[in-house]
Amino acid sequence: MKSSASSPPPLSVADRPLSVQGRFGRLSFIAWSAFLHFIFILSSLALGLGMDIVNFMSVSTDPFNTFSLYRLSNLFALLLLGLYIYFAVVITIRRLHDLNGSGWWTLLCLLPGVNILFGLYLLLGPGTTGSNRYGPQRLSLVWEKILAGLIIIFMLLGLFAVIALFFYLGSGEASQIPADVMQKTTEYF
Repeated sequence: MKSSASSPPPLSVADRPLSVQGRFGRLSFIAWSAFLHFIFILSSLALGLGMDIVNFMSVSTDPFNTFSLYRLSNLFALLLLGLYIYFAVVITIRRLHDLNGSGWWTLLCLLPGVNILFGLYLLLGPGTTGSNRYGPQRLSLVWEKILAGLIIIFMLLGLFAVIALFFYLGSGEASQIPADVMQKTTEYF
C-alpha cells in the first residue's frame, strides 16, 4: 500500500522524543519546550522549598552543618540547570532537523540579538514536507497539539494584555485614578 506524497508516514515506534535523532514540527517543538519549562520551574521550586526547609531544620539543631547543605543545594541546582540546557538543545536540534538544518545551528542561541531572530525562525519556519536527510516527517501527537494550542492561546492573550496595559498607562486618565481613590478613601477619617 503506497502513501501519497502529501501525507507523512506514521510515527515510528523507535521515535524517542528526547533523542537528537529525528524531527520535531512546529507544534511538537512548542509543546516539548513548554513541557520542559514547566518541569524545570516545578523542579526549581521544589528544590528551593525543600532545601529551605532542610536548612531551617538543620540550623536549629546544628548551626555548623548549613554550609555543607548549601553546597548540596548548589550541586542539585547545577545538575538541574545542566539537564535543562541539555534537553533544550535536544529539542532545538530536532526542530532544526525538521527545517533540514544541521544541529550545529543551535550555537546561534549564544549570540545576543541573533538568538531572538533564530527563535522566531524556529517557531515560524515551515518544516520540510515529507522525508529529508534527517528522516521522515514526524506527526505531532494529540497531547502535543493540545498543549501547543494552549500555549499559543496564552501567549496571544498575554500579548494583548501587555498592549492593553501600555495603552491604559499611556492615556492621561491613569494618573488621576490614585488621587481619586486617595480622596474617596480618606474622607472617612
